[in-house]
Amino acid sequence: MTSGPVRLELVDGIAIIVVDSPPVNALGSAVLAGLGSAAREVATSDARAVVITGTGDKAFMAGADLEEFQSMIGNVAAIEDRVRSSSELFDELMRLPQPAVAAVQAHAFGGGLEVALTCDLIVADPGIRLGLPEVRLGLIPGAGGTQRLPRRIGDARAREMILLGGDVDAAEALRIGLVNRVSAPGAALEEALALAGRLAALPGRAVRAAKAALAADVQAGLDRERALFLEVFGGEDVREGVEAFLARRPPAFVHR
Repeated sequence: MTSGPVRLELVDGIAIIVVDSPPVNALGSAVLAGLGSAAREVATSDARAVVITGTGDKAFMAGADLEEFQSMIGNVAAIEDRVRSSSELFDELMRLPQPAVAAVQAHAFGGGLEVALTCDLIVADPGIRLGLPEVRLGLIPGAGGTQRLPRRIGDARAREMILLGGDVDAAEALRIGLVNRVSAPGAALEEALALAGRLAALPGRAVRAAKAALAADVQAGLDRERALFLEVFGGEDVREGVEAFLARRPPAFVHR
């Protein structure tokens, strides 16, 4: 069992991973470490299904802690280490042998949506929005978004979301296949647990084998995404994008 900003519970064959780091469950160092610990524990546990969720009504998970990111600008070793460690974590989540259900109870942007995309099924609250806004900060998705989103919703719509940094509401996310279910208001976790219960009741060996068979080899694409993320992070616009976001002012990009 884990504690701190990430909790892990095992109930009736379902591992429940909860990120509880107010106010927006940002993917800072402590949360990433907690998620990694939970993923490793779940992978070797007797759990037959997994549910991943956040707390609060502001964010499922808010993506990277931009104040931490801001401190890394210009520090090549620090950002390379962060990209490596976070990439390894997201890959661990994707490779969980058990089927995983994301209970997206609040908005999921950036890394938060990338966490959900590591899951096999996504249940969304009707009042949320989902998107990958990184380009608006002078960045690109760096934790699998450029690879996992097209595989979930198709290339054309994924290009629109990633290149424009746009987002969609829950109804549109359901229509384009980004999420599997839209719950009743406030019931995303309840419905995700119900789905996980159905998965846990099926023959575990068969479900794990089906998940393994569905997994396409995306490693080359993920490696390319990480290299490009580091290249972009070394430019001038990322500093301006992050500083403008934190200062709540429009950015003045120089396109370098």
